[in-house]
Amino acid sequence: MTKTTTRKILIVVALASITLSGCSAIKSASSEAYALGLATGQEYAGLKETADNLQSWIPEEEGSESDPIIKGDEASVKAYCGGIWAVVGITSGLENSDANKNDFAAGCLDGAGF
Repeated sequence: MTKTTTRKILIVVALASITLSGCSAIKSASSEAYALGLATGQEYAGLKETADNLQSWIPEEEGSESDPIIKGDEASVKAYCGGIWAVVGITSGLENSDANKNDFAAGCLDGAGF
């Protein structure tokens, strides 16, 4: 290889690394919101499991079934994730943007098992 070819390859590699590091900074910001949502969803799933276990110890009247303490359907989890964003996301220092809120909600749903 000639010096000119080597120099061109080094310039291309340097430009590619600068470009890719800029993209990863943007991705890590959204990934941070997703990761926080994932942890929040996992905590929700743990609370749901604990509540179900506690409820199994509550005696039921014959022929009746009590409502669950914490609902675990997708609509309830979506409502929880959307509502808790204002508390968890913003207080963790994340920007209150639609992208972060959506990433948080997606992570929260995944963490809760949806």
